Amino acid sequence: MSDFSALPEVSRPDALDPLPAVLQRGLVAVAFFGILSLVSSTGLFIFLSYKLCRWYYKGQLANGANQFLLLIYNLLLADIQQAMAFSLAAVSVAKGKIEVGTTTCWANGWFVSTGDLASGVFILSIALHTWFAVVKGRSISNKIFYAWITGAWIFVYLLGIITVVLHDDIFVRAGAWCWVNRRYESTRLWLHYFWIFVCMFGTIVVYALIYFWIYRRAANFDTITTRSTTSDPATLKRASKYMIIFPVVYVCCTLPLAAGRMAAMTGMVIPYWWFCVAGAAITSNGWLDVMLYVMTRRVLIFSRAPPPKNDFGFDTLGWKHGGEGMFWGTTTTIEGPLTHARTRRVDFLGRGRTTPSSRRHSDEDHFAGNTEGVISTKTTVDISTHPMPGQYASSDFSVIEMGEMEDKSERARSPMSTTR
Repeated sequence: MSDFSALPEVSRPDALDPLPAVLQRGLVAVAFFGILSLVSSTGLFIFLSYKLCRWYYKGQLANGANQFLLLIYNLLLADIQQAMAFSLAAVSVAKGKIEVGTTTCWANGWFVSTGDLASGVFILSIALHTWFAVVKGRSISNKIFYAWITGAWIFVYLLGIITVVLHDDIFVRAGAWCWVNRRYESTRLWLHYFWIFVCMFGTIVVYALIYFWIYRRAANFDTITTRSTTSDPATLKRASKYMIIFPVVYVCCTLPLAAGRMAAMTGMVIPYWWFCVAGAAITSNGWLDVMLYVMTRRVLIFSRAPPPKNDFGFDTLGWKHGGEGMFWGTTTTIEGPLTHARTRRVDFLGRGRTTPSSRRHSDEDHFAGNTEGVISTKTTVDISTHPMPGQYASSDFSVIEMGEMEDKSERARSPMSTTR
């Protein structure tokens, strides 16, 4: 063991007691966003665990669970570990110092190593899965998919274990929290940040390829046909805009800390305030992932019945809608001469409401201008529809029965004739 490990925690030269004022304030933000990510990621993880278990015991996952949903599930597990690391900043704030050689310091370093890397690995996995489903239009077999998930976790924890085994005093204070000792720069680079940058730039490249492929297809008014859906050009354009968000958020959250660490390896002194900003940014991956996927993939996440195994959810990507008031659905407008047109709107949960149409046309003026003996009436039926993926029709939508609408019009009669 190193000589440092035999010293009392507060006496070690790599401890920090007391905390400088900038860390006293800055670590509050790091801890806040860490706890926010921990709570939100854990909440959605538990919710999806409940749904997957329920579907499994009902025998609804005989062909396997939806692969994209499982990737989100594993990403949440990675975000939980990352959030746990930075939530421990609250301990340093409470004590007013950063102790080294404690269980808290070791856990801080371990979860930074595994959480950051796991988050990047599964962000890249989602990008690759999206590319394979959208560009290739093919599905991945369950055997290959589960092998990939298992291999990803083995890779993450194997690098973490190697890091710990190589050195006794591996986790010490590294800036504003505990991580790999600065004396082991090669370990930091090749067992952590090299792979972080691979995941980061790999994600950018894959999403860029997907975006330009979609843009070219949409410009040519082509459709994307997979085993589960057929997407029209309008859907392609909408989806391509939302896809840009995912890599942008990940890079913006991860790059500040990664760039700071790489700069420190060149001998540059990184100020404490930069660590606080970068730490708050990277630990925001969790709550931002939850917000993005809940808002843009809510049909997959909140589906009552399990989504099809190979459904990417391409047609339902986004939080905007295809019409007024809905992401998808059916709008039926009926206009008559003497009655108010009614519009029935149904959202994706099967809830409906009937409202007067703003496009009502009346034929009263038309009747007033007619000569006697002429009977005239006009009824306009205007039906607007938006595409709905067929696989959700039986599971997420209930049949909505609308009562018959009776259109009664006063008929003009001439003194010389009777009309029945």
